[in-house]
Parts: sequence; structure tokens; C-alpha cells
Amino acid sequence: MQKRTVSLKSLWNYFKIVLAVALIWFILTKTNLSEVIALLKQVSVPWLLVSFVLFCILTLIKTFQYYLLTERQASYSRVLYVVITQNAFSNFVASGAGIASYLTMLSVDEGIRFRKVFSSFIIVKMGDLLSVWIVLFVTALYVWPQIAVVRGAVIVLLAAILAAVGVFLAAALLRQKFMAVVRAILTGLRLDKVSFIQRGVDILASFAEQDSGAVLRRLLTGLLYSLIYMGVTLLWFYANIRAYSLVFPFAVVSFVNAFVQLISWIPIQVFGGLGVNETSLVYLFGLFGLPAAQIGAMSIGLRVLLYLFTLIVLLYLPLNNLLSRKAAAK
Repeated sequence: MQKRTVSLKSLWNYFKIVLAVALIWFILTKTNLSEVIALLKQVSVPWLLVSFVLFCILTLIKTFQYYLLTERQASYSRVLYVVITQNAFSNFVASGAGIASYLTMLSVDEGIRFRKVFSSFIIVKMGDLLSVWIVLFVTALYVWPQIAVVRGAVIVLLAAILAAVGVFLAAALLRQKFMAVVRAILTGLRLDKVSFIQRGVDILASFAEQDSGAVLRRLLTGLLYSLIYMGVTLLWFYANIRAYSLVFPFAVVSFVNAFVQLISWIPIQVFGGLGVNETSLVYLFGLFGLPAAQIGAMSIGLRVLLYLFTLIVLLYLPLNNLLSRKAAAK
């Protein structure tokens, strides 16, 4: 059984890699070398610097969010080390690798209880989901006449997010009564033996066992910083586009960014969403009449910026180790 599970997991990973390569090839067919070269020639250095500063601010905000939610049990500099490592794994390997590095480094290396580390991660994701919901809802109202093709998808996504957050809150506030109802329903539908459903129930159960007031306070804290993070993310995405001397309406940029963020939650991505994000950008910006060749070239440029900024920020890791050794020597 274990060999079969490993084999299926390997096949799924190969599928994601093949999908990424196929989608990148698709993007390359939508643009051409002259478009890419023209885009590089019009790079705006001031906007590029703004983009990098915003990227660094995003890292600092997310670090502070985790720092608070783990109740300052590790120093801010160490949590920053973990978050930078997590981002690097997520952007260069896969989001699952980033999550694993976060959970392992804080629980094993920093000695924080795994339950607290894991709950802080889930709370952050709930806050992020609510933030995306707000942006998607508001911007969809602005661009509603232009998104006729994806209106159904938008409505489904908004409803699904509310349902997911509602289930989470019900587990945290109603606790064991809610979990008893959930388990009874799943048993009646014979879904209680499905592995990924079991994992979801275990996550809900872990929050049902905690003090509801404490969970609610942590969720509000997580939501506050997720909203700040989301606001800076929209500015960063807009700055990335302006870095290539392109000007799109901010409402359109925000709608596309929110939609792409939700797509990134689908577990079909590797290398930071390589291929999937680029294809999504070409399609979504295409809804607003923007040419595929230009958007394809831009999406390649945005990918280059993401990898470049991630590599630069990674320099913090050896610097932090050097400073820590010097401090220990004293």
C-alpha cells in the first residue's frame, strides 16, 4: 500500500512538471522574441526599485504575522530566516516544500510546539483567504461588465471561500458539537475513510479543542495583517507591471491578482506556479482586451523578477548565520 502511495505521489509530481513545461511552451507560442526584447528595453529602473522594496516589505509583514501568531516564542530574526527559506522553497520547488520547511524549522529548530506552529499557519491562510475574498468581491463589482465569461467562476469562488471560512469558524466556536455533526455526516456519506477528508477533519478537530476566544483573537490578528499584506501585494503587482512601462487600470490589476492567487491554491503547481500563473495572466488580462503577445512577454518578465528578488533576499540567510556566529563568539 505504501509503495502504491509513493508511486501515485511520484506520478502526480511528474504530471505537475510536465504541465508546467507544457504551459510555458504555450506562453512562448503566444509571444515572440521581439516582444520580449522590446519589453526588456523599456524597463523602468525606479519602478523596478519600488517593486523590490515592496517585495522586501511583504516578507517583513508576513514574518511579523507569524511572529505574533506563534506568540513571539522565537526571535523575529529567526522567524524571518524561516519565512525567507519557506518562500525560496515555494518559489523554486513547490508550495508543499515551503510549507514543510516552515513547519519543520519552527517546531524542530526553534522548539515551538508543532500544534502552535501548525495552527498559526492555518490561521494565516484563513486570513489570506478572507483578504482575497474582499479584493475579488470589490474588484469584480467594478469590472463586472467585462468578465461575462468568468462570472460563474467568480461567484463559485466567492461562495466556496465563505463556506470554507464558515466551517473553520464553526469548528472554532461551536467546538465539539460541530465536530460531532461533521463526523456523523461524513460517516453517513461514507466519506470518513477518504484520506484528504480525514486530514481536513483532523485540522478542524485541533481547533475545536482550543479555547474559542483565543482562536478568535488570533484569527482577527491574522486577518488584520493579511489585509495589510494583501494591500501591499496589490501595490507590488502593480509596480511589477509599471517596471516594464506598462499601464493597466488598478481595478483590473487587482482583480487579476486576486484571481491568480486563488488559482495558486490548486495543488497542480511546481516552481512557484511556473506555467500556471503565466497562462492565467494571459487569459485573465485577455478578458479586458489586452494583447496575448504583450501579456505573454510581461508574464515571462514577472517570472524573472520573482526569481531574481527571491535570490537577492536569500542573501539574508548566510548573513544571519555569520552574525549569529559572531554573537556567539563574543
